[in-house]
Order: sequence, then structure tokens, then C-alpha cells
Amino acid sequence: MFKSISTKLILMLALIFGVSLFTRAEEIRMVIKEDLASCTGVAPMTCMQVKYKNSKNWELFYSKISGFNYKSGYRYVLLVNRTKRTNVPADASAYEYKLKKVLKRVKMKENTTTAWDFVLKHKWKLIQMNGVTQTASPVYMTFDGTKKRVGGKSGCNTFFGGYDKSDDKLTFKQMAGTRMACSEELNKLEHQFLSLIGDKTFKYDVADQTLNLYQNNKLVLMFGMAPLK
Repeated sequence: MFKSISTKLILMLALIFGVSLFTRAEEIRMVIKEDLASCTGVAPMTCMQVKYKNSKNWELFYSKISGFNYKSGYRYVLLVNRTKRTNVPADASAYEYKLKKVLKRVKMKENTTTAWDFVLKHKWKLIQMNGVTQTASPVYMTFDGTKKRVGGKSGCNTFFGGYDKSDDKLTFKQMAGTRMACSEELNKLEHQFLSLIGDKTFKYDVADQTLNLYQNNKLVLMFGMAPLK
């Protein structure tokens, strides 16, 4: 009988110990960048940018850190408890984060580079239109910040025009293009693209190396970053 009780006690302790190991928070070190970045979750929003122990580049952080009061303009080094969640909803983070200690807080010099400066440095290839993914699309555009001109390829033809930008709004104007003969497939793509973009105003953001154009809070056009040649 004593042996049976001892065995049950050992099994119970092993179970409790195992559960505690499973639920115990992991202590990690995080660096938080001094500015937020545009990101897209359920809807367009802003996210903190973080680096972990082995990170080379900044990563978008879609969660919250309980107990941490972020202030723009400061770079933080944090010690954080990260706990694996159970029964996680599809649109939620797999972890919960809780601040343990602020290891460092440094006031950074003001960064005058804007999201639009980033847009001007790159070619933007169409990767989604009206919710439909565009595989190997020939459509792209580039912006000239000095002349306030936009141009690119709309299919087999080139297009060009002007633009106005204010805050997070982007307006295309006086759009025109060449009229070479195209295949039926390219004609359809070209007509749809030019109809969407011609003389229209969009809300825009740059998130995770994509340029996104919205109308009535709906994502209409998404472009992926490509080298400017």
C-alpha cells in the first residue's frame, strides 16, 4: 500500500512539475526602436519595431507588452517575460508579453526620413488588385519627387502623369499612356489598372516593404518593393 501511495505521489509531482515547466514564462531581451511603423493586421495600424538576440533587421511587433509605456523618440532595451498562450484565436499572437525590467532608455536624434522618402527610392510592382493576387505582373510604377511625376508600365504600354501628396493622401492626375497593341489578357489587366488609378485620390501607407493604396478604408492596390534601375 505504501509503495502504491509513493508511486502515485511521484506521478503527481511529475505531472505538476511538467505543467509548471510548460506554463513558465521565458525571459527574453528585446530592443524597441524609437519610431513606429505602418503595419496591417485586421486593419491598417502602427506597430513597434523590435530586435531580438539574433536579429539582423528590425521586425514588426504586432502584440502589446503589459506594463510597458512606449514613448516615441526613445530606444529601449527590455527584459520581458514571454508566455506561450493556449487556445489562441487565428488573428492573435501566440505569446503574451510582460515587462520585467527596462534595462536601457536612450533619447535618439530625430529622424527626418519619412515613409514617402522610402517610396521615392524604389520601383513598385503590382502584387494585388481589388483583393486578387497578381502573379508575375508586368505592372509597376515609380515616382519623381522633384518633378512630382509618376510613370511606369500598365501592361504592355507605359503610362505617365502627375501626382499630389499631402499627409497620408496620394492623388494621381492627368494620367496618359502609349497605345501599343496588346494581347487580350494584357488589355484587360491594363484597362482595370488604369481605371482604378486614373485621376483618383487614395489613402496610402508603407508596411513591410509594400506600398498600399486604400479607398473607403478598403485596400484597392498593393505594390511590392523592387530595385530602382
